[in-house]
Amino acid sequence: MSDLQILIVDDEPAARTGMRRALKRDGWSVSECADGRAAVDGIRANRPDLVFLDINMPGLDGRGVLRELGALVQMTEIVIVTANDHISLAVDCIRMGAADFLTKPFEVEQLRTAATRVERRVQLERRVADLEAQSPAATGGLLGISRAMREVRSLLSRAAKAPVDLLVRGETGTGKELAARELHRRSTRAAGPFVAVNTAALPESLLESELFGHIKGAFTGADRDREGVFRRAHGGTLFLDEIGDLPLNAQTKLLRVLQERQVTPVGSEQPIDVDVRVITATHQPLEECIADGRFRRDLYFRLRGFEIILPPLRTRRDDVLVLTHSFLEREAARQSRPVPELARDAVTALLAHDWPGNVRELEQAVVAAVAICDQPVLHAADLGLVVRTAVESDPFADYYGKPFAEAKAQLIETFERAMLASALDHANGNISEAARQLGMHRQSLQQKLDQLGLRPTN
Repeated sequence: MSDLQILIVDDEPAARTGMRRALKRDGWSVSECADGRAAVDGIRANRPDLVFLDINMPGLDGRGVLRELGALVQMTEIVIVTANDHISLAVDCIRMGAADFLTKPFEVEQLRTAATRVERRVQLERRVADLEAQSPAATGGLLGISRAMREVRSLLSRAAKAPVDLLVRGETGTGKELAARELHRRSTRAAGPFVAVNTAALPESLLESELFGHIKGAFTGADRDREGVFRRAHGGTLFLDEIGDLPLNAQTKLLRVLQERQVTPVGSEQPIDVDVRVITATHQPLEECIADGRFRRDLYFRLRGFEIILPPLRTRRDDVLVLTHSFLEREAARQSRPVPELARDAVTALLAHDWPGNVRELEQAVVAAVAICDQPVLHAADLGLVVRTAVESDPFADYYGKPFAEAKAQLIETFERAMLASALDHANGNISEAARQLGMHRQSLQQKLDQLGLRPTN
């Protein structure tokens, strides 16, 4: 199968021939249509990855093609081809779902650049499909086709069998507890309990009791003995999340337990042996915490018998669609409905977003979209994302339709007004200082300020 399916729609044979020659490349399959009606039928039947669509055609024109395709326009990438004097018409087509537009005459490289961009997206989507065909057990839930995640899974596999404690580091939402559960599942302790505790959520007054247990009567309200999480995890794995937020006093006691493998419940003087593997996790920069005196250096080295760092989602964008499809399948199964498809604008938005909340943020976006939207195709807005179209991202869009000289003068004035206002602001209203920063004479700056009607605000 070719890597990229391209359709050229133009009523002029010479134009189609020129575009076909420009797009001749191994792995690119190019077909042609001479009219809008044939284009609609071809797009519906073959679902090409990329369509170069001429606006001005007899019969069904470019806008008519977009109108007849309806929701299907979101499942392929359509680039409008138009003459220079029809920019406003191209803008209308963008609003109808086209991805971009080219103006005639255009450079050959413009065609190739558009095709190369779509090719990368198509290849990524196919890699996602290939990964989804694999057994879920092969990934252990830590999905990803990026090099970073392949390295993480390899490290997890090796670390799982090592008889040492582990430290998992990564930003909030990167899947630290998921990694800990996977380590437990692959370890020789898999038959034992897995106990997870968010240490940052425990009140400091109860922290020691929660970790190590207490005996009846140890303090007000202690009406019975309590094991504590170390004893509950005996024979298995204890996951202590947000260890970087642990108070110093508790750090000292935790270090002693890790060294001696014994806990002493609050109110007791009798130590109790515990057989537990400890996995800790944090989003905190522990080296900085140590330098600031907020974290014990000896505890840090004791915890990191083996260290695993989970990369943020923004550094592994290849994994975004993998995770999205996984979440879509899970949520659709929960609601007993078909798995919704992703519209092109949704794919674009998913790949463009920085995901400050990482995998957790992506998961919540998908969960909400599937719960709220009952359509078979999800758009960027359904995921709470915004896509900047070619028109919206074009800095000259507001100047189309105006004479060149007028548009140039307006653009220059806009620049001058913004630049001078910013310089005055940075100089706290001091015109002499602003002139120095701008490399202008004070008198020249004053004249320009008068011309633009700007006055210092301070």
